[in-house]
Amino acid sequence: MLRIAAEESVINAKRQLTVLSLLVLSLLVGQGTAQTRMEARASIPFEFWIEGNHLPAGNYQIEQIESIPYLLVLEPNGYVAAGAYTVATDKDPVKDSEARLIFRIQDGKHYLYGGWGPYGKHVLRTDSKLAVPSGDNRAEVPVNFH
Repeated sequence: MLRIAAEESVINAKRQLTVLSLLVLSLLVGQGTAQTRMEARASIPFEFWIEGNHLPAGNYQIEQIESIPYLLVLEPNGYVAAGAYTVATDKDPVKDSEARLIFRIQDGKHYLYGGWGPYGKHVLRTDSKLAVPSGDNRAEVPVNFH
């Protein structure tokens, strides 16, 4: 009986060690991932619209969800301000220094047209059939990575 209790104690100790090892490993992997992730931010100096959603001028975090593809515009506190489905026009990544949001100006209002970044060039699905804005009908806002 004493021998059975000792064996159970050893088995429990091995289980605890295994669980602890997995937790430590997952924390280390999570830290490595968190350290390499870059946040894309844009300071948009004018009010703008994304598929009918009106947003004020301000600082925003930008996330491209590639698996859907979907573009999220987040407020600085992390809340979703707006989002839109996108279509890739060029999947080749652009340099960080060339990353930007493209706005179409129509009737004095700014509408998000698309974005250039690490996932290539994407335009909002609703604007994909429109000509690329140019000249006085176009505004660009740089995207910075932190």
